[in-house]
Amino acid sequence: MEYGDQLGDILKTLNNLFSEDDFDILSSFFKAFAHPLRLKILLILYLAKDKKICVSNLVDLLGVSQPNVSQHLFILRSAGLVECERDKNFVCYTLRSRFAERIIELLLRERKCNIETDKGD
Repeated sequence: MEYGDQLGDILKTLNNLFSEDDFDILSSFFKAFAHPLRLKILLILYLAKDKKICVSNLVDLLGVSQPNVSQHLFILRSAGLVECERDKNFVCYTLRSRFAERIIELLLRERKCNIETDKGD
């Protein structure tokens, strides 16, 4: 099989697995991860498990302004990664996406392995 044929097969496989809409959705998903503050928010929500974390909690934990946190939460919510619920005067968030949870688990597992490897040196 020639190299060009192999590339054609790769493209065919890729097109069978993902539609253009899938690529748009995945791109938005990964863009939401691609900011340090949003990544911290996602990690906090993941580590909090099923507890609701309110915007005011995130402001205190992260040491940034409420509008800044709210703007990033809007992006995460738009990407389908988090969901919110109003609790009296508070807006609280939880991680919504199982896919996001799996990526965070992978990130934490890799980080832990790297830390353990570094300690062994």
